[in-house]
Amino acid sequence: MRQLDRLWKYQGADKKVTEYETEIRQFPLRQQLLKLRNIVADQQTVVRGLENDAGKALDRLNELTAQRDQAQQIFDEAKQALESGAYATAEQVHQAISRVSDAEGRLRSAEKELSKMVSHAQMMENRYKDVRNKAAKARDEYNKLKVGYDKEFEKQTAHLEELKQARQEAAEGIDPAYMERYKAIRSQRFPVMARIHNDQCSGCNMSLPSAVAKQITGSDEIVECENCGRILYIPDGEK
Repeated sequence: MRQLDRLWKYQGADKKVTEYETEIRQFPLRQQLLKLRNIVADQQTVVRGLENDAGKALDRLNELTAQRDQAQQIFDEAKQALESGAYATAEQVHQAISRVSDAEGRLRSAEKELSKMVSHAQMMENRYKDVRNKAAKARDEYNKLKVGYDKEFEKQTAHLEELKQARQEAAEGIDPAYMERYKAIRSQRFPVMARIHNDQCSGCNMSLPSAVAKQITGSDEIVECENCGRILYIPDGEK
């Protein structure tokens, strides 16, 4: 048997492996599982973002609480001193009033921001719960579907191994130089080999000089299509 005939047979086995691998990747249940897995991953990313935002918000909350307490303390002390007549001069009273006014402004500002943070925190909590629920629901559905898919995948894997074994057996007897050339072309396009029909390459439908068909008829020479680069093939005994 010619090397080209062996290579053609190998390509047939290779094609079955490739087509079945594609079928496995496009298996509806697998696609559904991948979609659910991506949903879970996306929700987990959102959760981590919310948790990070919550941590920053808590730090800011502590800062505002400290500012509010400090302002309140200054306000209370100055007010008490004013009410008790502790200041002896008008300048001291003026400075105390200024401190009270400043403390009051900071106190109002802190309380206003705290109020906004409380509303924002409630919104974040609701969103956090919603995201967690969606992630949990997707995870549960994923786990249920995966049980059935694992059984089907086991069958698919077994059949794929049978096809790969058949491809390996088809490779026996092929000259390494021919296989090397096949794999080099395989990395760029598939199928690698194309039959000549009516002086045309069946891979790209490009018309070929009639001399090309004569050149490879009954020959074991590797001749590639000038247009698509596939190995041209005519079965032994066919013209």
